[in-house]
Amino acid sequence: MTEEKKIAAKGPIWRESASLIICTKNPKKIDGYDYELLLIKRSDKTAIIQNQGVFPGGIYDASDESIEWLKYFQEFGVSQDDLKQLVVVDTKTERPKILAPQGTGCYDRFFKNSKIWAREISLRINAIRETFEEVGVLLCRNKQQLYSPVNEGFCFELGDKKKWQKAVHDDPLNFLKMCRELKVVPDLWGLHEWACWASPAVIRKGYETAFYITFLSEKPSILCEVSEVKEHLWLPPSIILDMVKNGDMFFLPPQFYEISRFMPYKSYDFLKNFAIERRGKGVAISHPIVYTCSDGTVSILPGDEFHVGCPRLATTYRSVDFTVDEFRRHSKRIHRMENLGSPEAVIYMNFEPVDGHLKPLCGFEGKHKL
Repeated sequence: MTEEKKIAAKGPIWRESASLIICTKNPKKIDGYDYELLLIKRSDKTAIIQNQGVFPGGIYDASDESIEWLKYFQEFGVSQDDLKQLVVVDTKTERPKILAPQGTGCYDRFFKNSKIWAREISLRINAIRETFEEVGVLLCRNKQQLYSPVNEGFCFELGDKKKWQKAVHDDPLNFLKMCRELKVVPDLWGLHEWACWASPAVIRKGYETAFYITFLSEKPSILCEVSEVKEHLWLPPSIILDMVKNGDMFFLPPQFYEISRFMPYKSYDFLKNFAIERRGKGVAISHPIVYTCSDGTVSILPGDEFHVGCPRLATTYRSVDFTVDEFRRHSKRIHRMENLGSPEAVIYMNFEPVDGHLKPLCGFEGKHKL
């Protein structure tokens, strides 16, 4: 048995999930930003720490890849070509495992007999279903909207939202049932791939998460599912990170990094056009390797010269005999997060992202230390 197979047999385990970043236009600029992002605070029952902030989303379910979805799409008038528009085959950037479980670029068949073949479809269903379950926002299209050239997401306001939200929360299979009754399909085309993160292997039971983004011209109404969500917030990124600085919100590394990625960009239209233009390029996975220094912990990200070896095998903390600052000064190519989990968290990156993505505002700029 190879070392990688031994690790897989004993752990760690990465549970697959999807999250959705909802960006809405705000004509009344706040701190120069003409958009706001939707964040939720996890309930005390589900949060790993008080005031944990996340984007809506959750665990991938077998129902998300049910062949019944493909049958329903066909009945609704969605062609295979319409669905294939969502599939990314990019030879430049290796697809994250969660997005290409059959192997990079292996899309010669579109369907299997038992389930959806392409994760670009089923993970979008996952993100839309979980968003409805947690905050009552239903992103979908009716038949009139199906071939709309509009590049923003479509929301459906249903009268019996609370009933359906509970039904979907109790059983994910009810999401397809609801769509059938409402005569809508999930708005897969309004979601754009944004990022992909995997928990460090030092965490025995972590997540591999696909992040999507959608753009809405108006804020949808919110209905929080009380067992999972304590509060929802519509805020620009600068105020969100101020809340981290003040101890009013706690982020795990993926959420902290992605909010930081928005910081330099204050235009809704710029972000929307950027997300649309990079469709088809795919995303690279951010899988940290954790180092301990004499005065703190550093999360090393892909591209950093100390991101060495397979991150799935980095199951123990790597130690260096430096302070956090000394460790950075001894590194030439840098992509890392320091002081994680504290108001002093900061990102450093001194090169452009390999997947053509937006670069987060970093500690080098002197404004980002939180």
